[in-house]
Amino acid sequence: MRHQARRGPNASPLPVTAGSARPFLFPVILVKPLRPTPAPPCPSPRAQTDLLDLVSVLVCIIRGGRVRFLNRAGVGMLGLDSADAATDAPFVDFLEDDYRELIEGSGWALLAEEDFLPLRMKRAGTGLFEAEMRVRHLPDEAEGFLIEARDISRFVRSAEALREREERLQGVLHSVAEGIVTVDDQGVIEAANPAFASIFRATTANLIGRPLGHLLIDPESEIDERAIGAAGTRPTGLPLAPNGRTAEALGRRADGSLFPLELSLSELRHGKGRLFTGIVRDISERKENEDRINRLAHHDTLTGLPNRNLLKDRINHALARMRRNGGQIAVLYVDLDRFKPINDNLGHEAGDAVLCEVAERLSLCIRSSDTVARIGGDEFVIVVEEIARPGEAAMVARKILDVLAPPIVHQGHCCQVGASIGIAVYPLDGTNMEDVCKAADIAMYRVKNTGRNGFCFYSEDVPLEEIEFP
Repeated sequence: MRHQARRGPNASPLPVTAGSARPFLFPVILVKPLRPTPAPPCPSPRAQTDLLDLVSVLVCIIRGGRVRFLNRAGVGMLGLDSADAATDAPFVDFLEDDYRELIEGSGWALLAEEDFLPLRMKRAGTGLFEAEMRVRHLPDEAEGFLIEARDISRFVRSAEALREREERLQGVLHSVAEGIVTVDDQGVIEAANPAFASIFRATTANLIGRPLGHLLIDPESEIDERAIGAAGTRPTGLPLAPNGRTAEALGRRADGSLFPLELSLSELRHGKGRLFTGIVRDISERKENEDRINRLAHHDTLTGLPNRNLLKDRINHALARMRRNGGQIAVLYVDLDRFKPINDNLGHEAGDAVLCEVAERLSLCIRSSDTVARIGGDEFVIVVEEIARPGEAAMVARKILDVLAPPIVHQGHCCQVGASIGIAVYPLDGTNMEDVCKAADIAMYRVKNTGRNGFCFYSEDVPLEEIEFP
C-alpha cells in the first residue's frame, strides 16, 4: 500500500519504502535560509567627536603618552585656545610635577588599574587646580588610553571651608568653660568638649558611649518629666527640661563625689535622626555662695545660732503643725544676768567669748527638734515643740539655770552669769506667734524685777506642781 505526503499545496507525493515490504510516504518541509540582519552603521569619526564634545568633563585620548584627541570641555578645563594646542603634546605636561614624575616612572598602565585619582592639574594662565582623573585602556591598543578628568576645585574649596569652620567651632568648644555634650535619642554620649570631661573629672574617651543619665542623680531635682509631655520630646531614659529650660540636678563625678549642676538640653534634628545638645555648668561655687548668704540672712554671725528672722519662721511652722495635729509649744525668753559688767570691765572680746559659750551650753538643753536662737545682745529664745504639759518647759528652764551656773573662764578671768527666763505656752498664752512671744517677754521681765536667775510662766493658771522640782 502506498502512502503519500505533500510538501505543500503544489508538492508531489514522494514514495518511500520501509524495508522491502511496506513502502510509505512522509512529509518533507523545505526551509528558506534567513537573511542576516545588517549591523548598525558605525558613527563617523566626526559624529564621535561631536558626542564627546557634549560631555561636561575632560575626555582625552592618548597614544604613547601624547594627546591625540581632547574634547571641548577639556580645552576649557586646561585653559587652552583650541584642541590643536594640546595635540601631540605629552599629557603629563598638564599635570603637577609630582604626578608627572610618578607617571613617567610607573607608566599609564599602572594608573589604568585605579579608579578616580585625586591630583592637581595645570590650567594655562591661572596655575594649578584640584581635579580627579581616571585612566582606561583603549581596546586592542597597548599604548592607547582614554583619560577622563573633572575639575573638583569648587568641592575642595567647600570641603576646606567646612573643615575650617569645624576647626573654629572645635576651638570655641575647647575654650569655653561650660561643658558641652551631644547625646543620641537613647541618651548615650556621642561627643563632649574638654570642659564637660573636666566637670566630671574624667577623660572624654571614658565618657563617650556612656549614658548621660548615669552621670545624673537626684529624682527630686527641678527637672520635671511631667511637664515634658510625649516621650518623643526627650532622649530615652534622660529627663529633659521643657523647651530647653535650664534645670538643676546632682552630678556624679568619676571619683564618686556629688556636685550640683545646671543642665539645659536642646533637640537637634538631622535627616531622620535626632541628637540632643546639652550645656552643663558646675554650680558648686554658686550654691556655696547662696548657702553662705542664706546663712548670713538667717543666722547670728557671732554664735551661729538662728537669728530673729529664722526664729519667726520656725515658730510659725511649729504653730501650724500644732494647729493641724494638736499639742502645745513652749517659748522661753532668756536674758543673761550680770553680763553687762563683763562687757564693760573685760571688753567686747571677752563678752563675745561668753556669748559663744552660753550659746553652746543652751544648745545642750534642748532636743534636735527644738530651737535656740539669739535675737540680739544677751537675749536668747528657746522654742520647745510638742510638749505634753507646761512642766516640760519648766524642766528645760531648770536645765538652763544649771548649765549656766559654772563660771566661764576667759583668758584667766572667771565670768559668772545667770539667766532670767520667761515662759509662755501655746495655746494657753496666745494663738499666734506675736502673742506667745510677747507673753514670754513679759514673763521674763517679771523674773528680772523679782530677783533674777530664775524662771516663771506668763500664765498664773499653770499648777504649782508643774513648776516646783524636788
